[in-house]
Amino acid sequence: MMEEKLKEILEAVDRKKYIKELCGLLYLPLSLLYLEILSKLRIFGKAIDDKFQYLLFLSLGMGFLLSVVSMLLPGKPRRIFYKVVLSVLAVWFSFHVSYYNNFHTFFSWQTLGQAKDVTQFWQEAIVAAAGVWYVILASFVPLIILCALGKYVFTDELPGNPAYAGIAFAAFIVMYLPIVVHINQFKSDSDEYTPYYYYTYIQNDLDTSFQYYGIFNTTRLDIKQLIFGAPVEEFIIDDNSNDDIVIPDENKDKEEAPKEYGWNVMDIDFDKAADSTRNSQLKAMDKYFKTVQPTRKNEYTGMFKGKNLIFITLEGFSDRIIDPEFTPTLYKMATEGFVFKNFYNSVWGGSTASGEYSNMTGNFYTTANCLKLSGDKYEPLVLGNQFKKIGYKTVAYHNNSYTYYGRNKSHPNFGYQWKAIGNGLKLKSNCWPRSDKEMAEATVGDYLGLDQPFHAYYMSVSGHANYTFSGNMMSTRHQSELTEKYNNCPEDVRAFAACQLEVELMLKALVDQLDEAGELEDTVFAMAADHYPYALSDEGLSKLYGLPKGGIRSNFNLYRNGFILWSASMKEPVVVEKPCSTIDILPTLSNLFELEYDSRILIGSDIMAEGDHFALLKVAGWSWISTQGEYRGASQTFTPSENCTLSEKEQSEYVKKINKVVRAKTTYSKQILDKDYYKHIFKFVKQDTSGDTEPQE
Repeated sequence: MMEEKLKEILEAVDRKKYIKELCGLLYLPLSLLYLEILSKLRIFGKAIDDKFQYLLFLSLGMGFLLSVVSMLLPGKPRRIFYKVVLSVLAVWFSFHVSYYNNFHTFFSWQTLGQAKDVTQFWQEAIVAAAGVWYVILASFVPLIILCALGKYVFTDELPGNPAYAGIAFAAFIVMYLPIVVHINQFKSDSDEYTPYYYYTYIQNDLDTSFQYYGIFNTTRLDIKQLIFGAPVEEFIIDDNSNDDIVIPDENKDKEEAPKEYGWNVMDIDFDKAADSTRNSQLKAMDKYFKTVQPTRKNEYTGMFKGKNLIFITLEGFSDRIIDPEFTPTLYKMATEGFVFKNFYNSVWGGSTASGEYSNMTGNFYTTANCLKLSGDKYEPLVLGNQFKKIGYKTVAYHNNSYTYYGRNKSHPNFGYQWKAIGNGLKLKSNCWPRSDKEMAEATVGDYLGLDQPFHAYYMSVSGHANYTFSGNMMSTRHQSELTEKYNNCPEDVRAFAACQLEVELMLKALVDQLDEAGELEDTVFAMAADHYPYALSDEGLSKLYGLPKGGIRSNFNLYRNGFILWSASMKEPVVVEKPCSTIDILPTLSNLFELEYDSRILIGSDIMAEGDHFALLKVAGWSWISTQGEYRGASQTFTPSENCTLSEKEQSEYVKKINKVVRAKTTYSKQILDKDYYKHIFKFVKQDTSGDTEPQE
């Protein structure tokens, strides 16, 4: 009898020990999976989708790998280890959700550039935390449960268990290895956006990588590439399939002989360049750019040659606020110059910095350290260096800190005399955000009245979030000037419109000064936003844009914006129907001012050139819009436009052809900056066109 009782006690003890060990084995994998599902649900609106299998297996696999360490520890140290791990995970997931809630893009460690910048991004993310407080609270649930019940499960007398550590490692192999093998099966599909692409080249489309693999694993891959470098991409189009796609105009007079124009090219020896380097990425880029069909010069080439240029990147601007009564100067410029009916502002992935970079360089980059990285790269094609080379006065201004985003490095390197808050720019008001109008008034004297043409660049700040009458002093300043059309709008829309009035006042101040100096007829204005006003609520965006609230952040029309290009010398407006985007600004202006550049080595292209131009968008994956229709990358679906002239079979070939171009652009745009490609290739320009900015050996 006693023996049976003792046996029961021992079996009960073994069962309790088994349960405790099982809890220890499963707690981290299940907690990690819970956090991934929670964050994906909040960010993407749906956790279970066609990508869930990757998230499931990789999350559980990495959770079991963490369990290997925990199972080797005895009770109390194991409990402490779990608390530390779960605390870090809860904070990290909360930070990502808050960051996304604020910027509507993901944080990347490669954004930092230098470790000291981390405080900047933490502070900005914390501002958005209030809007996702419930997700933050839910992220700490595994830690709370552990703190409440952990002492009963991980008792002090619980020993380390190498056998269970072995089981955890085996579980990691079972979960992780098959899914990685599955991912690598797509390696050969070099022309497609596959799970392999999003696992290997995460920086090309960080948002989709997060959607596939979750926060933990994408962060792990991000840090790995930050330390060891990204894998080399060799994507070469060797059949000219990236030529401009010309759709025949059936209404064009067939007897009319087209006027012959030259090409926007330079005499570059790509073969010699490829032979000169051992770097496989540079070799691949040389071979690729050699095959790119250049754009032709056209009837607008040199239209503004010799004129002055004022180029403004407008913080968080939307052309929906343009109104003949509220913003008469903006309205005049938007309707009497070049009128781009289908211009788009993509959110490339790095907030203001990447938007400004695309405006200024004709290329795009997917993290916010692009300007800082540009500070020591060779940039011969940006407007500052181009105009400086031909004798222009080139100046740049910003009414915020001169070092923000590393502009103190990038903008001087772009050829500008750089002045902002902290290095020479002083304004009447010291508030947040500062006045664009005051910036114009304080700087216009720097370049007017000289015996040389000028190019002035401005990065505005008055339109910056937050959009409240207490958090934005420009909104407060202009609240009483709002017109009746904003009476029934949400507060954030009203505050947004009020602060954007500073753009109108800035332009009026510049126009008045130019007119008084007799320079207005000889000056061109070019303006585009860095991004849409993403800090507005979904309700506010819906009201401002007239779009359905549901799924509004993935609605292409949210990214349709104004590219304002105007000169008082224009006799009539030029209406442009072609879809285009911010990366097309630089080559378009270069052609209009007849600057020397090579259209093959820019990712954007001249909007006025012949061919079926398309707007590239980093929205719902890599997407695009052309006159024939729109392609949504995330779902890999093409929707023909009302004006589509292609049969179903032709549509299939057309989509395949454009996607191949897009894949090449997304492959090489980032590498132009990372590999300092222009320094490499401009050594093989057969004629010296670099002037004062000659690349150094």
